Amino acid sequence: APPANIYDFSFLAPCPSSGLIIQGDNDKVVPPESVAKLIHKLSHQRGIKIDYRVIPGASHFFENQLEEVSAIVESYLSAMVPKIAERLQSSNK
Repeated sequence: APPANIYDFSFLAPCPSSGLIIQGDNDKVVPPESVAKLIHKLSHQRGIKIDYRVIPGASHFFENQLEEVSAIVESYLSAMVPKIAERLQSSNK
């Protein structure tokens, strides 16, 4: 859960990248509204897709939900790695 209520993430603008953001819906450190605002801002950049996942009952530190975090990350990477590899092979031709 990026601390969007504490730090300015505008440094991402010059080199935007798609990615995964995970947050707990019981996050007392970073309000979901702050992260939603950041995701909205990032997603409106050309070609950028943010996969935003909210884990019910999870805090900012995901205590007792690490298996769920791990499953989300594994699923995301399993989907993305082949796409990235394909793009790299295409660019090397």
